[in-house]
Amino acid sequence: MTQNLEQALVTIVVTFQQYCHRSGDKHKLCQAELKELLQKELPTWTPTEFRECDYDKLMSALDTDKDCEVDFEEYVHSLARLCIFCHEYFRGCPPEPPCPQ
Repeated sequence: MTQNLEQALVTIVVTFQQYCHRSGDKHKLCQAELKELLQKELPTWTPTEFRECDYDKLMSALDTDKDCEVDFEEYVHSLARLCIFCHEYFRGCPPEPPCPQ
């Protein structure tokens, strides 16, 4: 039986591979692929009012080697930063609702 963390890792890899195989370099995401990935895979996290210039800024921030594409390492680093943000944001929240008395 696959554990939650194992499945999460598989999902991260497979999702990247599904989107980077659509055009250009088969091992990197171009801006259009990144935009599609964000809109389809993180719809509640991607503001609907994101403009093209917002995607330009995001791409620039993620593309640390400035080759105008996001490779797997840059993609994973961005997901790690997102996880850190979520961890910090929800740190003070109780893990489960209190039991009724």
